[in-house]
Amino acid sequence: MKIQSTFKAPAKGGFTLAESVIALGILVVLITGFLAVFGPAANAIRRTLSAQEASRLQTTLERELSTLRPGSDQSYKSSLEKAFSYIATSHEKGQTVLIYNYRGSLVENRTDGTATPEPEVTGVAGEDYLILPMVRKLDDPLLEDDFDAIEGSVFFVKMTQLIYEDNRLKVAEEPGEIADPHDSNSDFTANPSEYPEAMIAFEAQFFILPTRSISYLRGPFDPEKFTRPVFRRNIGVSR
Repeated sequence: MKIQSTFKAPAKGGFTLAESVIALGILVVLITGFLAVFGPAANAIRRTLSAQEASRLQTTLERELSTLRPGSDQSYKSSLEKAFSYIATSHEKGQTVLIYNYRGSLVENRTDGTATPEPEVTGVAGEDYLILPMVRKLDDPLLEDDFDAIEGSVFFVKMTQLIYEDNRLKVAEEPGEIADPHDSNSDFTANPSEYPEAMIAFEAQFFILPTRSISYLRGPFDPEKFTRPVFRRNIGVSR
C-alpha cells in the first residue's frame, strides 16, 4: 500500500520587486555620492595635466625660437630672424610649425645637434633612450626621421603678431606680417634687422593633429582648416 506524502519542497528564495527597487535606489545613492566626492578631483587632475602640457609646449616653442641650430639654421643671421620666419610663415601650408616628443639616442647626434631618433627601442626611458621635445617646420628634412620615433600626440602652432591699438595689445589682422607693434602700417617681415623693438610679441594657437601620419602632413593637411585651438598663449621672443 502506497502512502502519498503531502510534504512540499520550499520554494526557491529570491528578491521581490520592492526589494529590487530598494537595492537599486541604494546603489544610485552610493554612485551619486562617489561622483560627488571624486568627480571634482578627477576634473582637477585633468585641468592640471592640461596646464602642464600647455606650459611644456609653450616652453618648447620659446626655446626653439631663441635657438640657432648648427646646419639647419645657417640661413638665419640671428635668432630674431629665425623667429620672424617661423611666425610669419606658420599659417602657410608646407611651412607648418610642429611640436612633439620623440625617442632619441643617448650617444649619437645629428648634424643639427639633436639626438638621433630611435624608431625601435627596448628598455627604460632615461637609461636606454631619451624622450625629447622638438619643434620643426614641415619642410625640415629631418622631420620624417623624427616621426618614426614619435612619443605621444603631435601639435602644430599658428602664430600671429600682437600689436598695440588703443593702448592695448591685440592680434594683428594680417597673420603673415611682422610690423612695428606701434605702427601697423609698417612691414619688417623681409627686413628683421630693421625691426625697431627688442622683442616680438605674438599669439600662439596650439592645435592637435588628428593623426601622426607623415603622408597626411605631406598631402591633404591644411592648417587654415583648423579653427579651434586646444589652447592659446601670448608669448614674447627677445633679440
